[in-house]
Amino acid sequence: MIRKVPLIVILGSTGTGKTKLSLELAERFGGEIISADSMQVYTNLDIATAKATKEEQARARHHLLDVATPAEPFTVTHFRNAALPIIERLLAKSTPPIVVGGTNYYIESLLWDILVSTQDGDSNKSPTADLLADDAMSSLTTAALHQHLASIDASSANRIHPNNRRKILRAIEVYQGTGQTLTEKLAEQRQRPGGNRLGGPLRYPHTILLWLRCKQDVLNERLDGRVDGMLEQGLLRELRRFHDTYKGVTVQAYTSGVLQTIGYKEFVPYLIKHNEQQDEKIEEYLKSHGYRLPSKEDPKEDDLPDGIDLLRTCCDELKLVTRRYSKKQIKWINNRFLGSKDRQVPDLYELDTSDVSAWQERVYQRAESIVDSYRSDQLCEIEPMGKRVHPGADLNEETSNFCATCERHFVGEYQWGLHLKSNKHKRRREAKRRKEKEQEQEREREREQSKADKEL
Repeated sequence: MIRKVPLIVILGSTGTGKTKLSLELAERFGGEIISADSMQVYTNLDIATAKATKEEQARARHHLLDVATPAEPFTVTHFRNAALPIIERLLAKSTPPIVVGGTNYYIESLLWDILVSTQDGDSNKSPTADLLADDAMSSLTTAALHQHLASIDASSANRIHPNNRRKILRAIEVYQGTGQTLTEKLAEQRQRPGGNRLGGPLRYPHTILLWLRCKQDVLNERLDGRVDGMLEQGLLRELRRFHDTYKGVTVQAYTSGVLQTIGYKEFVPYLIKHNEQQDEKIEEYLKSHGYRLPSKEDPKEDDLPDGIDLLRTCCDELKLVTRRYSKKQIKWINNRFLGSKDRQVPDLYELDTSDVSAWQERVYQRAESIVDSYRSDQLCEIEPMGKRVHPGADLNEETSNFCATCERHFVGEYQWGLHLKSNKHKRRREAKRRKEKEQEQEREREREQSKADKEL
């Protein structure tokens, strides 16, 4: 029996081999690749965003690469509205769509019918950007915005952290755009068959999720090597061209979109301080030293080009940020795909990419077997991952609490409970009690002294 053509989704942290597997599966099953990367949609920065090379793109048709300029906004709504018709068209002609990328909320917007915009048909505007451009809104403090939200949607104000300006604006935007509060819109989605607290039902029941994993120490080393390799590929020249083109953008534009790309923003301090002539001197040095930046431990060289120390600092920051982002991607998948007990989640298969020498056996052949079994409606020998229900799954996550001791807000009962049990909270509570006790003792001494003075 031939089953329906599946939607294949390849998940995973940066550096786990998603591009490689997507190309192999596209060639094997005649599929087309849909990039789900929030930065690869933009033109330029091909090296910084690790975009599929022209040679790789020639092996299989790619979609949603280079579809926006850095000067224009491209949100998850734009992505969803562009990607869904492509998926529908491919499925209609029995061509497997292969969604690949590290922007998990992009992927999530395709898999589930989630509220992501109040202007579904508008492909040229970002509603939140409109709010930010509104003088009345942009001039308000985050606290004032949160107070305004509380006046129109108390439930959303209660579950959104008072310091989360983006989410506060998002909730206000929903109300202004639809006349319904975010709370009402989410309740509407949850009431639909298959809906839950995270949103609406599954769009495509015939979906396979392939999660590429890698041991963290191996991945860290791989990510560091990737940054070094980017320098050899011409990263510095690419960043300079991009910076010279877009350095005149507004401050607001600088806080979002491609200008916040991991791989660009880390180098802004260097790009501002030094010029193209200095770039060329550093390029010459790197070329003569195997594209290896001098480390802090290396003996100081007299002929080091000016700016190379700052460039090394930028590269080190990129490595740190990339590692941190890879962990965030893993956490997202665990929480949003595996951690919700009442969410419709397609079968999720884990593939270990730690040993590149065993790629054929442990990654490609296993992925091929999974897709083959699904297409032929045969039992797959490889078991999908089971759900890992979050310990706070049954707690109310739509409430907030304020800790007067630590002067911090916490959203959700789970985070609140963790905080109350934390050593940091306990230490501060005890310190506060000691201080209050000392203050009371001091007041008592003052009262006794005052009484003694009166008796004299």
